[in-house]
Amino acid sequence: MSKAVLGDTDAAADPHPVDTEHTERTVLVVDDEPNVRALLRAWLESSGYVVRQASSADEALRTLAEIPTAVAVCDLRMPGHDGLWLTEHVRREFPETAVIIATGVNDISAVVEGLRQGVVDYLPKPFDRHRLTDAVARGVDWHRAAFDARRWRDMLEGEMRDRQSALAATVDAWPVDSDASLDGLLSALTVDTPDVYAHGYRVAALSATLARALDLTPADVEIIEHGALLHDLGKLAMPEAVLRKPAPLTAEEQRLIRTHPLVGYALVEKIPYLAGSASVVRDAQERLDGLGYPNGTRGDVVWIGARIVSVADSYDTMTRARVFRDAMTPAAARAELMRCCGTQFDPRVVRAFTALIEPV
Repeated sequence: MSKAVLGDTDAAADPHPVDTEHTERTVLVVDDEPNVRALLRAWLESSGYVVRQASSADEALRTLAEIPTAVAVCDLRMPGHDGLWLTEHVRREFPETAVIIATGVNDISAVVEGLRQGVVDYLPKPFDRHRLTDAVARGVDWHRAAFDARRWRDMLEGEMRDRQSALAATVDAWPVDSDASLDGLLSALTVDTPDVYAHGYRVAALSATLARALDLTPADVEIIEHGALLHDLGKLAMPEAVLRKPAPLTAEEQRLIRTHPLVGYALVEKIPYLAGSASVVRDAQERLDGLGYPNGTRGDVVWIGARIVSVADSYDTMTRARVFRDAMTPAAARAELMRCCGTQFDPRVVRAFTALIEPV
């Protein structure tokens, strides 16, 4: 292939400036062989893509840092760092760039590892122009989805910051030194969400009754009751689109929701009258098997007050209709609590609770 066709293949001297408003049409070709880079570039440019080039994984990362890129087409076997090393770094540093790996047919273990790391597609050698452009088109679709997901995440996180600031400002400005002033604060915070207010009081009543049945001290009962009343306080900082979504949450939305106990904890621990209940607010979503949130703390380490609120909260939630499901019957909810004994819930707490609400 002539030098005129190859041109200057170094990324630093690339004569094709990239319009960052058209990132979706930008492809980075990474290969240590100049002739291969030139051929892939010619194929892609004939399909309307803007192509950058890099001769190594390190140069590719530098190029990605300079130019937003939709797709990176990388050779697997390169001197120095290989394509899988590059994939790992791209996923971490440029998560919206799709990675396509060109590899020999015998690199099965590399294919498996690449899939684990997030490679979007593979180009088994030898491949032609059509196979390349098909793979890049899939990469562009992947990039577009990742970009939309990031934009949605940024919007949710921005709304969450605003709501959290407003929530903290109200709590800071409202002196709480009695149950009456606490009720006033909750009434003000939930004026637009009366279901949250009612749920808090139902869970508090169930939790206090259960704590007495387990022979806890009056002081502990009061701490548990306050913690139960406030266990969803942090949810008031969550984005409305997530709280009211009429469908299961995405992984990203679940990640946001799982921060609500820490938001509530930070607010409650600042109020002297309620500080003893802060750990109940933080830990009421933990599980006995350690698969809960926000910290994945094993339930046998969590104070029994939080384990009590966990059961009472789950029962009340199950027996009330939600946007995406009907309410369970009390009998079905009791059966679900028993089914989850030893994994999600403390068996001793569940046995005491089901004894309290057993139908006559």
